[in-house]
Amino acid sequence: MKKVIRILKSIPGSKREGGAGLKEKRTSVDLYPRTYEGNPGKVTESAAKVHAHPHDPQPAAVSIPEEIWLLIFTFLQNEVSRGAQDGQLGYGMARIVSVRPLTETCRMFHRICQPLLFETIVIDGRSELSRRRAGCLLGALENKPYLKDMVVKVRIASIFYTISEFWDRLYQTLMELRSIGDLWIREGNISITQLSRFQECPRLERLVLLRVDLSGSEDSTTAVFHSLKHLQCEPYGFPRPTSFFATLMMPKLETLRIDSVFLTGLERICDHQVFQFNPAVLNDLTVETKIDWIPRMGEGLVELLKRTNQIKSLKLPLDKLTSGFNIPDDLIPDLESFGGRADLVPAFCNGRPVRELRTYFTSSVVWELTDDVPNVIRPGSVPLEHLSIDLILWEEDTMGYIARHCPELVSLKVRAKYVSGTLSTRSHMPRLRRATFLTTQGPWFKNNNNNHATKMESEDGVVRGCREFWMGLEYLRLDPNYFWKYRGLEAARFEGPEVE
Repeated sequence: MKKVIRILKSIPGSKREGGAGLKEKRTSVDLYPRTYEGNPGKVTESAAKVHAHPHDPQPAAVSIPEEIWLLIFTFLQNEVSRGAQDGQLGYGMARIVSVRPLTETCRMFHRICQPLLFETIVIDGRSELSRRRAGCLLGALENKPYLKDMVVKVRIASIFYTISEFWDRLYQTLMELRSIGDLWIREGNISITQLSRFQECPRLERLVLLRVDLSGSEDSTTAVFHSLKHLQCEPYGFPRPTSFFATLMMPKLETLRIDSVFLTGLERICDHQVFQFNPAVLNDLTVETKIDWIPRMGEGLVELLKRTNQIKSLKLPLDKLTSGFNIPDDLIPDLESFGGRADLVPAFCNGRPVRELRTYFTSSVVWELTDDVPNVIRPGSVPLEHLSIDLILWEEDTMGYIARHCPELVSLKVRAKYVSGTLSTRSHMPRLRRATFLTTQGPWFKNNNNNHATKMESEDGVVRGCREFWMGLEYLRLDPNYFWKYRGLEAARFEGPEVE
């Protein structure tokens, strides 16, 4: 990052000269750039020579190929943290803001950055200010049709609060975005007819519908999404009759993430059968729950697993799923990754080639990892390679227990609820590359009586000592705000949160 900033500062005649622009704070942010005279995307070389402009790039910038500048600016945009506030919506906005000032630096940077600026568009209907910005953005797309071909990702939120004329205008614009590949909508009214029209987007690979109210007639509708690979659907409120939900045909679907309301199996209520896919292509299934679990949902889950019998990954963040739930032994025989409550691990992983496990304990299900309780971390037919375990009670021998039962681990992530034992690193784990140890309060080690040296000394002991038995370790995190990377015998500390 520092090298990129130095390059920008070195350009004579630019707004970045002297370091005056990169840290500039703005009280408001437009979602599209100011334009120069004429069409900013079509400034010819001859016109640039004849009409001198204070924003024209100087020779130091022109000597660098535009492809290199694009790589630099893409790097700047990709440095935006995925942990941005407000999830996908905030992340999309942060990516826009990260390159927005560059479009005002000079004509060349304006031209190079435009595809990055319009790669993601954000429509937020929660406030009057955000709605005005959204209107300006739609105006820019309507007045400059060539910008529509740059849009790849669309983030729409809270259009419940917008007038119908605005949604109609937005919908018409979406239908003209032929290059859109990722559509994310949260909180809005969409008719079945409008949803079906999205099948006309030839490059649409990812569709997310969160708390979306789907309205329509009693007539059933079928929509074929030939290019769709990832679908997430969480209906708004209590499920509508199935006839109000279009049947979605998705022959290339690889990832399906749905709410448990589609497992009810009640007559004329939402049914997972509305999602039609190729079982040989689908490899990742996630089922969440936003409403109370009812017994019929267990039956619906088994039926869904029969339809998705060839999946490699299954995630069930279902705190309300009945304890002791089991599935037939012949279901999902090729499962390689499982995520779910600790007491569900044996039922879903037993006898299956599970190599990745993400599990957690609840207030009603808390086990100490000792050899006299059911083995949660050696559940399948092969040794685990990746383990993430949350809300664990950390005892003196917990690390030894993990090393004995998971000697082939490549990555380990622990978030402890209580810590009453030491973090021993004297167990051989030759393949371990990444290790994270945190608590529900944050850092693994805490300051005693505000003595910062105590925490740092404890961390230093682990950082230096773990390489004796974890010889292949490359990454170690003991604090949410920073981590260590190993190069040979040296360990360097880097700031930054963990990115999944």
